[in-house]
Amino acid sequence: MTARRVALGLVVAVAALPAGAAAQVRTQVRASGVFEAYSFDPGLAFKRVSELSIPIGVGLSFGRFADVMISSGYVSLSLTSANSAQLANQSVSGMLDTEIRLGINLIPGKLILVTNGAIPTGVKPAAAEELSVLGAMSSDVIGFAVPSLGTGGKVGGGVIGAVPLGRFALGIGATYSYPFEYQPIGGNTSRLQPGSEIRGRLGIEGPLARKTFLRAAGVVGMRSKDTFGGQTQNGVGARYIGYLALMQGLGTMQLTVYAFDVYRGAPSIEPTALGAAVLPKGNLLVGGLRHTIPVGRSFTVAPRLEYRLSEAAPDTASAARKAGSSLRLGLDLRKALVPGMSAVLYGSGLFGNVRQSGFDIPLSGWRAGLVVEVVR
Repeated sequence: MTARRVALGLVVAVAALPAGAAAQVRTQVRASGVFEAYSFDPGLAFKRVSELSIPIGVGLSFGRFADVMISSGYVSLSLTSANSAQLANQSVSGMLDTEIRLGINLIPGKLILVTNGAIPTGVKPAAAEELSVLGAMSSDVIGFAVPSLGTGGKVGGGVIGAVPLGRFALGIGATYSYPFEYQPIGGNTSRLQPGSEIRGRLGIEGPLARKTFLRAAGVVGMRSKDTFGGQTQNGVGARYIGYLALMQGLGTMQLTVYAFDVYRGAPSIEPTALGAAVLPKGNLLVGGLRHTIPVGRSFTVAPRLEYRLSEAAPDTASAARKAGSSLRLGLDLRKALVPGMSAVLYGSGLFGNVRQSGFDIPLSGWRAGLVVEVVR
């Protein structure tokens, strides 16, 4: 099955929606532009990296029957070498992969059948000389707005359900994803076949008190081994993700405190901003807070902060060690422009370090973006 057939199947599924449902179409368009730049102290092959991304998403809701989401965009990435004799300045730009998601409400509000796919419209492959910087570029410490340019596409699906549990709602889900083979490195005919993945989800949310709301979720993913150039690679194995958020109302304001942890059980080949890179066994721990403050009827201000701690191990037998950490401080400004249209202007600064050859290398940078959302 090719990515083109997957896309065609999804389009046909949308076209086959009942005429009665089409009369209740609700459209949501979300477009954003983000620019971020980070500088590193001496010790890495490069001293600065910047990214401009313009993701765009269109969502269609057909009443209680189905929802469709299509997303793509553009991205441009530039690296400035720390030593031009060892590594040349690099840049890459182009379209992102086009992702399509179709959700059919088998039991409205309780059980959804999900079908999704990605068309490989993103730029690829990376040049061989760029591979030396991929490890740092894929670092969890920074967390780029767009961490991946292009893959070979994929297809997947599953079911997601929710059932009442007293004052709470219990969510469960199971999904399967099959990525397609592609050539990740320019000038190298070897092709990468990422492993397929099965994920199980379990979550709960609901009020703890009149102005206190809890949301918690856990995800377990099992992925088969990757194949590169006909050779089986170390698979990512089990991946565990835990998420916890607490929302507390404070008059007209709201304080949100959250934390999540992502554990990767084994090394794997993963797509990054410049192509495919070998990511080690690792763990990412993130904690943060966001304080939403209304200023008038149509304007809100939201200061926020987020701390990241990344750990990595060279193989499954070794203990994970610190790979870097960062603190991001930011501010969001949200304004309702006209009915059904809003804009968010945001910015943040990041400070931290990445570990290379046993040494902590300081980094600093900033991110600024504008998001416009229209709902009709």
